[in-house]
Amino acid sequence: MAVRKNPIICIGAALIDESYICHAQPVRGTSNPAAYYRSAGGVARNIASHLSLLGHQVELITHFGSDPGGKWLMNECQSCGIGITHAIINDFETGRFAAVLSPDGDLFAGAVSTHFEEQINPDFLRQKTDLLKTASLLLIDTNLNAYTLKWLLNFSRSEQIPCIIEPVSVPKAARLLQADLQDVLLITPNRDEMLAISGNHAETNTNALISGVLEKGVKFIWIRNGKHGSGIFAKNYSYKLDAPVVNVTDTTGAGDAGLAGWIHAWLMNRSIEECVRYGHAMSALVLEVKGAMRADLNFDLLEETYLNYK
Repeated sequence: MAVRKNPIICIGAALIDESYICHAQPVRGTSNPAAYYRSAGGVARNIASHLSLLGHQVELITHFGSDPGGKWLMNECQSCGIGITHAIINDFETGRFAAVLSPDGDLFAGAVSTHFEEQINPDFLRQKTDLLKTASLLLIDTNLNAYTLKWLLNFSRSEQIPCIIEPVSVPKAARLLQADLQDVLLITPNRDEMLAISGNHAETNTNALISGVLEKGVKFIWIRNGKHGSGIFAKNYSYKLDAPVVNVTDTTGAGDAGLAGWIHAWLMNRSIEECVRYGHAMSALVLEVKGAMRADLNFDLLEETYLNYK
């Protein structure tokens, strides 16, 4: 693969993921016996990691604490080739995400603690404009606060840099409610996140929700539905693809992996349909392992999985 000279710049959360896979279907309001493991996480960090392993030049703008967990997380980033020179490192504790999973790997409950959005703000990003102007693509997640999201969207539009948004969750997707989404290349909400972005919580028609977000100026909306596949939509265009058959170990980070696969294909100038198929192939690879990362990921493994897609 010919690697682009300009970096992909990912701006968002880097977290320590702490996962608890329950031995039986978890029950609310009580203690559930479980197996524990730790992995590197955070939406922007996960996507950055996958893209770096696939051979792309990636810079991650995020926050790391100077605590032992932060040092471990920084090492995890550097070991897979992510550039972290422009990250903030200080005495605030490194962010953490705790997930309680059912035995089949589905998320039962999750909680996150992070100082990230207080650290990465417009004042800080203005100091990074020389770097940001070199980006081949900006990937941002909505762990950023509304003011920072607005600044980045305005910047990408004025500099004509393609921008992709991962909405993260319903409460954080709501930060896009007042944002100008004109010319955003891609956004990846589920139905509930579309409700938050549109502010039209009474709307029950999914097609109307999609149309409402497209009317905000977004070029493509990609809706992932797990084992039911996904659909990508633009004005006067739609494409749907069934999910591949996968032996699921853990669903953590599958959406992040899928978006990395889509970006990878888009940067190779593949068609939108091929981008979606690459996204599915990437998700399948990550669903087979514990945690949000596939340690043996590389360009050839993804190509093989893509070509064998059924």
